[in-house]
Amino acid sequence: MASNLTAEEHKLKGNEFFKAMAYDDAIHEYSTAIVKDPKMATYYCNRANCYLKLGKYTKVIADCERVIELDPKSVKGYFFMGKAQLELGRPSEAYPPLKKSYELALESRATFIKDIVAVISEAKKQKWLEEERRKLSEVSEVYRYLSNLVEQDIQRQMDAHDKNASDYEDIAADLRSDRDYRLRQLETLMQRAGSPDEYARPYLQPKGQSALASPEASPDLSETKNPQAQLPFQVREVPDYLLDKITFEIMHDPVISTKSGISYERSTLLEHFSHGRMFDPVAQMPLTERDVVPNRALKEACEDYLSKNGWAVDY
Repeated sequence: MASNLTAEEHKLKGNEFFKAMAYDDAIHEYSTAIVKDPKMATYYCNRANCYLKLGKYTKVIADCERVIELDPKSVKGYFFMGKAQLELGRPSEAYPPLKKSYELALESRATFIKDIVAVISEAKKQKWLEEERRKLSEVSEVYRYLSNLVEQDIQRQMDAHDKNASDYEDIAADLRSDRDYRLRQLETLMQRAGSPDEYARPYLQPKGQSALASPEASPDLSETKNPQAQLPFQVREVPDYLLDKITFEIMHDPVISTKSGISYERSTLLEHFSHGRMFDPVAQMPLTERDVVPNRALKEACEDYLSKNGWAVDY
């Protein structure tokens, strides 16, 4: 039986179900609203948020594509799409919509800018880890290829000798010794080349596991002397100039006060202003949004640092 409720009334019912965390029921109401008015971006956006809560990320992306088609300036459309891509393990695909969401949020003065920044930071960290995994995978492939060449070379040399000769066993022993030596040398080189960033290890592998991709892909190198593994414990520190002066977290979009010359994370400073605090948090002098400008040089420095030190997102 067709509903007598309007599309907007179904949306409001969906909102109530969403607040009660009855996401399947909310999806039903938003879907009904979409049938009644398929050109309203809000209905798709709300349904996408329900799918996000339920972990149905491909459906989130499909709905968000429709949202952006109907409303190219939808902050949530881009934001939900970026979150879904990140949950699917696609940080490179997640970053562009998240960045667009942040830019639109600044224009519209959205209230959840800090949430967007947090997800962008996670996407940057995941991109860094993705690169570390790629490096480990490539080194493992090279190891398998080169170690196979060593084995083949030794086997050819053994096949070239008469197995019935009196000195065959001595020759075979020497060749096996040579093979073992060459493989150890290769292992050492690959271990150094494949060793991930010192700070990536906790994210990439269980404690005690080889730095190469997997035990199946390469031999157990736990006994190999790894120069990096022998380093003393190092304290992880981010340079002070990259940290926001309010939250002490690494900055994503730094702005600088034209009055004091002090830089802050834009979203943090906007939140500071939103509470009626129209002054510089550190210099304690009058300050408004008109008195700050983007610090592009510092932004590039922060991005470069994070691209090489993804762990700093959690600093």
